[in-house]
Amino acid sequence: MFGLSNWSMHKSWDLITIFVLVALVASCGQLAATPTPIPSPTPAPAPKVAPTMETTPQAKEAKPEAKEARPQAKEPAKAVKGLLKLKVPFTSVAGTNSIPWMAKEKGLFEKYGLDVELQYTPQSHTVPAAMMSGEVVIAQGSGDATINANLAGGDFVFLAVMANVLTFSMYATPEIKRVEDLKGKVIGVSNIGGTVEYGARWVLKKYGLEPGKDVAIVAVGGNPEAIAAMKAGGVQAGIFGVPNTVKARQAGMHELVGFFELGVPYPMVSVITRKPYLAANEEVVRNFLKAYLEGIAVAKKDKEFAKKVIGKYSQTEDPEALEETYEYYITKIFPKAPYPKTEAIQAVLDQIAVQNPKASEVKPETYIDSRILKELDESGFINNLYPN
Repeated sequence: MFGLSNWSMHKSWDLITIFVLVALVASCGQLAATPTPIPSPTPAPAPKVAPTMETTPQAKEAKPEAKEARPQAKEPAKAVKGLLKLKVPFTSVAGTNSIPWMAKEKGLFEKYGLDVELQYTPQSHTVPAAMMSGEVVIAQGSGDATINANLAGGDFVFLAVMANVLTFSMYATPEIKRVEDLKGKVIGVSNIGGTVEYGARWVLKKYGLEPGKDVAIVAVGGNPEAIAAMKAGGVQAGIFGVPNTVKARQAGMHELVGFFELGVPYPMVSVITRKPYLAANEEVVRNFLKAYLEGIAVAKKDKEFAKKVIGKYSQTEDPEALEETYEYYITKIFPKAPYPKTEAIQAVLDQIAVQNPKASEVKPETYIDSRILKELDESGFINNLYPN
């Protein structure tokens, strides 16, 4: 199949995509709806805000000068009940995003003068647009979405990064024993152009396979759809994060390779803001990071509380899934001081540069501002969170 002309290759992938879609429809009875996390209750009704974070004409026209309209760090007393209200998006219900949940459920944001409303926003590319409009000022977002937004004229910076490598795993059907066995096969990813596809391409190249030539990559939707497609035979491999790895194993799939063990560079689980907002509201950012860092400490020191919170937001009571999520992210991956790393951002810039030459002109350090994190680290704030 791989000696065909480009026209034939495109036809082949089209047929594969059609087959995957048919397999998904045939397997619809096996699919489970992606759970929506239960939002943490707030002490008082929040002011009305826009119901969605989709890109709007107003968001597209917003200029950096809009920062003057945002709340100032020196005046938190003017906010509701003496707390400065912030809406903070997170982009998945996986364990990767669990630290803001910890801070919210433990009352840490309130401890540092903030009334934070956590908002599940699965379309990561809409987060920068919401921030440009002023609707959101701090977010836990996607590395590639942030970098692409900067290349399009944005002014975002990485304040902290919980993992500077991808934390997914590639799972396969039983007959696929090695990554090399995927030659002539199909990998299902959530969407084309996102983090998961980036990881799939990186791993295939590492094992000597050319994405799109040796191995087809098709969008199949979320993890339930990927599992259904694998069971139906439409695809032979998929990319999963904990705890969906448990569901993949329960469906008869096995892990081919772990991205974390390979060290696939990527700024995953990133805390971001805009440069103008940081310049005008440094104390707000400092207090947010204090709550965030203490949330990491709470998770690491109180396993049962952390598992309970993860279960609440991911809507699962599966003890195996909760245990694996905790041990993988909280114990193994999350650092006490989550510094962004230039090599992780550079890796994404290199990938984007294939289609956008402008990315090759960017120095990754210009997208990082870890001054406040470093200050909190060197002052002893972080160490004091772990007295034992």
